[in-house]
Amino acid sequence: MERFLFVYHGTPGPDAATRHDRSRWSAWFDGLGSRVVDRGSLTHSAVEVPRRLLGPKESASSLCGYSIVEATDFNEAVAIGERCPIFDEDGSVEIARLTIPLT
Repeated sequence: MERFLFVYHGTPGPDAATRHDRSRWSAWFDGLGSRVVDRGSLTHSAVEVPRRLLGPKESASSLCGYSIVEATDFNEAVAIGERCPIFDEDGSVEIARLTIPLT
C-alpha cells in the first residue's frame, strides 16, 4: 500500500468547522476503515509564506484540512477522493502521493 496526502480546499473562516457535516465526514472515514492513517484536522485559516505579511489567505480555494490515506495506487486514491464529503460543501480535494520520509 502507498500513502497519499489528501488536502481539502474550501471556504475559510472562523465558522468553517460549523459548515462541515461531521456525520458525513465520520461516515466517510469509517467506511475507509484501516486505510485512514491520519484523519487529520480542519484548519481555521491558512497563510502562504510569500504572502505572510498580507495576513490569512481568504479565498474560495483555501486550505481547510488534510488526511493521510493508504491506497494500492494513484487510481484507487482518486476513486476514494471522488467520494469525499468536501464536494457536498462546494470544496475540492487535492491528492499527492507521499514518498519516503526525509531524514
